[in-house]
Amino acid sequence: MTTFPFTILTPSGTIVSGEVTQVEVRTYVGSLGVMAKHEPMVAACPAGIVRIEQDGAWVRFKADAFILTTDGKKATVLTSHAQYAGTQ
Repeated sequence: MTTFPFTILTPSGTIVSGEVTQVEVRTYVGSLGVMAKHEPMVAACPAGIVRIEQDGAWVRFKADAFILTTDGKKATVLTSHAQYAGTQ
């Protein structure tokens, strides 16, 4: 699978940054998955889990309400607080 750059940013700094194959989040209207070359978009998301597939494994992060953006080349989560929540 094709990878793309992904970052979770908070006012305290970068929580995670690297190449991923997939990102999954829940928005206010349903679930959303992002893969490489996704159309540009902005999605508002309630507090919850951000799942990323990295190096063939799923990694989870717990985040306060956040914004997910993608420009077709990279994806970014902007939130006030996030932390590692384990693998799945």
